[in-house]
Amino acid sequence: MTILVTGFTGKVGYEVAEKLKEEDLPFKCAVRNVEKAKEKYGESYEFVSLDFSKPVTFGAALNGIDKIFLMYPPGDHLQFERFIEKAKEEGVKHIVYLSLKDVQFMPFVHHYKNEKLIRNSLIPYTFLRAGYFMQNLNDFLHREIKERKRIFVPAGKGKTSFVDARDIAELAMIALKDTATHTNKKYIVTGDEALDFYEVSQILSDVLQVKVEYTNPSVKDFKEYMVSRGEQKEFVNVVVGIHFPTKLGLAKGIRSDFEQVAKRKPTKIRKYIEDYKESWI
Repeated sequence: MTILVTGFTGKVGYEVAEKLKEEDLPFKCAVRNVEKAKEKYGESYEFVSLDFSKPVTFGAALNGIDKIFLMYPPGDHLQFERFIEKAKEEGVKHIVYLSLKDVQFMPFVHHYKNEKLIRNSLIPYTFLRAGYFMQNLNDFLHREIKERKRIFVPAGKGKTSFVDARDIAELAMIALKDTATHTNKKYIVTGDEALDFYEVSQILSDVLQVKVEYTNPSVKDFKEYMVSRGEQKEFVNVVVGIHFPTKLGLAKGIRSDFEQVAKRKPTKIRKYIEDYKESWI
């Protein structure tokens, strides 16, 4: 059994690799640039070349692979359907796919189509329908927290059921290790508390011992500021879209799927902030 981990350079893929390593499960990490990955990570991982926009890379990446942790990558001209077809041809026996919470109500997003492609391929699957990542505090929210001590995002007063990417990775590892138990299952992965960004800013303030405010900008003010800061309009629009469900009050739902599968409580956001506090100081 060999597992292919896609999205290794992102939030969740790397954590999946770490969990598989802890369990001593054989895996390879798919990256666009193998040499660049080796320079950064050394010999700690085995890398294979995979570019979802270049089907010529699919065969070698899937050679000898039994299971896949699969993420939909950023980029243009992606040949995702062809990749699924190739996985079927190569005899892949299970796909754990990182999807999106409430995807079944959002036929306009990529994940909706991708889940359907995987189901139609008849490759056994596990769908991890994840909520809002705690790691976003260290991603597109990081600079404003660190430099201006503020959470600057147009999320209104809505609550979000934050989830730690490390918890998502744990579920992925469990499903990959015991595919028989988790075949054709859909897990909604959230934390066990729903918080608004005012509450998150207070926790940040407590842990960092410095005042952090949530400024709750309008969408217009957010877009204008982020573009003036040098961010691409397309990226800014994506960030606005990510927080729109929160603003509408649609992101607060809590599920116990993680606890049922992992047999423990999900990570609290305070624990996450404590673990990564040095990154904001």
